[in-house]
Amino acid sequence: MTSRLTGTKTPNGKGFQDPDEECPVCRNTRYLTPNMRLLVSECYHKMCQSCIDRLFANGATECPIPGCKKTLRKISFVEPTFEDLSVEKEVRIRKRLASQFNKRREDFNSPKEYNDYLEMVEQLGLLC
Repeated sequence: MTSRLTGTKTPNGKGFQDPDEECPVCRNTRYLTPNMRLLVSECYHKMCQSCIDRLFANGATECPIPGCKKTLRKISFVEPTFEDLSVEKEVRIRKRLASQFNKRREDFNSPKEYNDYLEMVEQLGLLC
């Protein structure tokens, strides 16, 4: 059995858009609005650009997704790199960790110390 990608190419040509993908706020779908842009928040919720513009017109406000109380700003929404939001979250965490924990092999006296350091950084990533 072969799997097929369904949908249309993204405007930048790097991926595909699912026509059934919908904004959880307004429930609009790509099928009804082919040019709809879904962006991802800091709390990893997707929303369409028009909902973001409407909700955050007066500044920061609480995430409209039920159960999420995170205060968001319009500028904090970004275009998703990956379709799977768990992958998106892991990549962001790893980038943040890499900017803080950026020691190199030469900074350690032995390979064991370096490997212990890498293991510690990996464990921090799992905790986030």
